[in-house]
Amino acid sequence: MPKRAPSPTLSNDTLFFTVINPYPEQPYVTMQDSTTFARWIACIIGYDHLLAFYHKPKSPNVVIVETANFGSDSSLLVGEHRWSELLRTPDAREVKEVSYIFPSTLRTHRAMEKDGKQCGMCEESIS
Repeated sequence: MPKRAPSPTLSNDTLFFTVINPYPEQPYVTMQDSTTFARWIACIIGYDHLLAFYHKPKSPNVVIVETANFGSDSSLLVGEHRWSELLRTPDAREVKEVSYIFPSTLRTHRAMEKDGKQCGMCEESIS
């Protein structure tokens, strides 16, 4: 029996974060929503650090964000983000909404593929 190819080594140059209840609610549906979502995350961590985001069609309120390893500044991204503080003029429903961001349990591109996540690139979204 042939020997199995060695697993690739994990790199420390990217980090993955899970966003629960993102703003807008399904940022992968339209290009405008993708742009809004990418700009929101980029405002927190910087445009240079945001690489891509992933979603799973069966999990509409969960998005995985891939970022460059930006050191101790990840504490800016992790936690609760109230939509009322993000939006200039939120409506009554948006005032009550909150997004939660925490480190993802999926830490590689291969893990994203195996879980059925689809990639949404951010370079086109931010511009």
